Amino acid sequence: MSQKGHPKRVAGVYLDSTKAVVIRPAPDYEEGDYIIQDKIEAEHHSRRGDKDSANHAEQSELLKYYKSVAALLHVYDELYIFGPGNAQEQFQNHIREDAQFNSTDFTIHSSEQLTEAEMIVNVRKHFEPSQG
Repeated sequence: MSQKGHPKRVAGVYLDSTKAVVIRPAPDYEEGDYIIQDKIEAEHHSRRGDKDSANHAEQSELLKYYKSVAALLHVYDELYIFGPGNAQEQFQNHIREDAQFNSTDFTIHSSEQLTEAEMIVNVRKHFEPSQG
């Protein structure tokens, strides 16, 4: 929650099934200045065994990945979550169950695969439309 004199803490998260990129205003923020804070790679291991055990292992890895990403985001008041496919919707469902995100505002958006420079522009346009 924003308090008088304290700007809202915002971040963008590019998320797909293989990686997450967290983008936020730079520490010495000047209008329109955003940086990559963190990158997380999802773990994918080869599956052996029956279909049920492979599916369970995949779900377990996905949950671990989402928890790793969520751990970086508790400090933000507003999140812009975007990326290809449906990973961003699955991630939003995951963090909605976390009480630490009860007062966090979310925006979800589907996008194509993007370069890191395009990700930063996308986040800047979301939070500062006049700077796009």
